[in-house]
Amino acid sequence: MKIFLSIRPKGKGGGSNTFASLFAGFAKQAGHKIVRRIDQAKLAIVIAHLAEEADLRKARENGCLLLHRLDEYFESHESPARKAKHDKIIALNRLTDLTIYQSQFVFENVHPFLNPEKYKIIHNGGDPKLFHPAQQAGGYIGHVSWGIDTKKRLDLLHAFIIKHPEEKFLLVGRHQEHDLDFRGLANVTLAGEAKRKKLPAYYQKMKLLYFPSEKDPCPNTVIEAILSGVPVCYNPDGGTVELVRDCGLPLEQGRAMLKSLPAYREKCLQRPDLAFAAVFEKYLAAAHECGGCHD
Repeated sequence: MKIFLSIRPKGKGGGSNTFASLFAGFAKQAGHKIVRRIDQAKLAIVIAHLAEEADLRKARENGCLLLHRLDEYFESHESPARKAKHDKIIALNRLTDLTIYQSQFVFENVHPFLNPEKYKIIHNGGDPKLFHPAQQAGGYIGHVSWGIDTKKRLDLLHAFIIKHPEEKFLLVGRHQEHDLDFRGLANVTLAGEAKRKKLPAYYQKMKLLYFPSEKDPCPNTVIEAILSGVPVCYNPDGGTVELVRDCGLPLEQGRAMLKSLPAYREKCLQRPDLAFAAVFEKYLAAAHECGGCHD
């Protein structure tokens, strides 16, 4: 089957880029062909706003089934750029056959703006061949993020580091660009930005992922950490809690987590639902249920 993805994956970056990279890889392994033009495809995965209405109309005329993947958070008062993005998402969604929300959190927030006839909630997944546990838990409390905007709540991370001078922290991302002085903290190692293939080695050095991002729809970072046997201390405001389940605790219980990390690590080792192979099959099953996708 010929499949089109509306984003060309790169070697680094989170969110949609990671999803597209994994989906393309698993599609090729399953014998499908990834095409660069939507008018050549039998199945198209439209990611957020990354497509044009004219192209979707032409694809529909050619019998292409359109799935719209949404990993978003809509707000009542948005910047002009975010409003334009979300207006385009709404317009594109009218042309697609099935909407896939990345979490219950995304569904509850975005669905009222779209109200599509057909939809499913399918969480993201990761690659267990790439992200897998070390023989022993690492010694660092880690944080991984591709962005440094206010919703990443690096202020909470900074405060947590200061409150725990006895712990070692490993930060992967652009922390050195933030206004807060992470460079000046003696118990912090700054790894900087990392390509996806480098990330597993960093996760294997961690014993805990401290993840304070708020309103995060379905973070790949959390999935990768759990697959790596690293429990998560998370912000319950968002979709993160749906992924973590019993593999961690909310931010306010960070101290309690530090006392029980081996037990939480064991729970991380029992999460086959986070393997992307299962996610890929759910997407294909959803496409077949729509009745417009045939091998």
